[in-house]
Amino acid sequence: MARRFTVIMFWLVSLAITGILVSAQTRRDSATIIFGNDIGFRPEGWNGKARTGTWMVHINGEWVEAQGAMKAVPATTR
Repeated sequence: MARRFTVIMFWLVSLAITGILVSAQTRRDSATIIFGNDIGFRPEGWNGKARTGTWMVHINGEWVEAQGAMKAVPATTR
């Protein structure tokens, strides 16, 4: 009986320690978007004091990631 009680107590203590460690981790809400009418910014982290994240655009009632387009410009000679 004493051995069963000891095993149960160790199990409960391990559950409590696991709960404490899991709750101590930082939570990140990736759905948060700082927005205007049709353009927004989804913060994702920090680079020193600068905020990093993804630019978003509002299209047909849905927020989607904006992607920059590289345009080819012909080289001219003078």
